[in-house]
Amino acid sequence: MSGPDIVDRFDVEALLRRFYGRALTDEVLAEPFAELRASGLDAHLPVMCDFWETVLFGAGLYRGSAVTAHRDVHQKTPLSDRHFVRWLTLWNDTVDTMYHGLAADRAKVQAARMAWAMHRRLTGDDAPELDAFVGR
Repeated sequence: MSGPDIVDRFDVEALLRRFYGRALTDEVLAEPFAELRASGLDAHLPVMCDFWETVLFGAGLYRGSAVTAHRDVHQKTPLSDRHFVRWLTLWNDTVDTMYHGLAADRAKVQAARMAWAMHRRLTGDDAPELDAFVGR
């Protein structure tokens, strides 16, 4: 049963910890996340919290480029639509398990938009499975 809505950084961090706890050991995502797993989630968590606080609440904390960060991953382990669909599936499941409300819905919508755009920018290709998943 999901709880209340996402309202602050504490909620964002709890969501990210649970999500990445699953993603880092997922059979589809384990290889792309190998470097993050090796360096440890705690080192990267403040950046991800800044990113999601900015996406969800307009906090203006994130100043980096998500595409640049993922381009490095893509060069080491080519990311396919299969990776993005799995990432979104785990993300949506985790959000739905923990939260419900406008910010939780926004987290899922924004994740789908970002996954679709990230895939296009990294691969230059359409992905029918991803397009269907995000409703394009």
